[in-house]
Amino acid sequence: MKKILIPISFSEASVNSLQHADTLGLDAKLTLLHCYPVQSYSRRYDFGTQDYELGVKEQLKLFFHQHLEQTSRKPILLSMAGAVSEVVRQISGQYDLMVLSRKSTPGKGSGYFSQKQLFIIARATCPVLIMPVTGKPFRFDTCEHIWHIQRRDNEEPIVAEGIARLNIEAGRLETKSVMQQSFLSAFWQNLMAYENTHDQQLLRAIDQAHDQEPIDLIVLVDHDQSVFINFLKSDMIRMFCKYEIPILVFPANPGKQK
Repeated sequence: MKKILIPISFSEASVNSLQHADTLGLDAKLTLLHCYPVQSYSRRYDFGTQDYELGVKEQLKLFFHQHLEQTSRKPILLSMAGAVSEVVRQISGQYDLMVLSRKSTPGKGSGYFSQKQLFIIARATCPVLIMPVTGKPFRFDTCEHIWHIQRRDNEEPIVAEGIARLNIEAGRLETKSVMQQSFLSAFWQNLMAYENTHDQQLLRAIDQAHDQEPIDLIVLVDHDQSVFINFLKSDMIRMFCKYEIPILVFPANPGKQK
């Protein structure tokens, strides 16, 4: 990877995203992006007479060095007016990867997606890595067990090309289809049964099966914005969030604006 994009809202989730991006792309150029309202009265900061764009870049620089104290990196700082999902739609095709973090609040377990994050993920035209709320370092080359959750028949070449670009070994990838009828994995079988029935009694069986089948990464393909957003709200994805499993999303048409 040569270029990693990190949307920054100056939240704890942004800290998590930045720190994971730093560990993940040791030789990559990190670009921090903050988007602000077009209307001046809706803006978060008051920089006095200083140009707002320059003021935000200074905030980004401070944020970067505050949370990556030991780094010698020199980040690229982007400050742009407009909705972050729209800016991401326009510029993300220039990057090899975008890194986001799930949000964490009391009572939400190991993290969840905000509605804003869902739009950002669905509109990206580069691969998106969504990290759990954890300080545990993550790298693609240490992933031993990777599941591709297949929702359409044409996903295999998209995933094959995507993981090759990220230097992920194809032999570590296992495909699980939402249409399959026979199962070798008890975790996947119970998870699919829960998705279809919402039977609370299956939750214990899912926990037990997961303990026997560790998963390092989930791979998804984003075909359609509205459909994919609904899928990210599903019980299945919530379970993956519960187990702190990173999720990697490949756009069906990489580089093309949605």
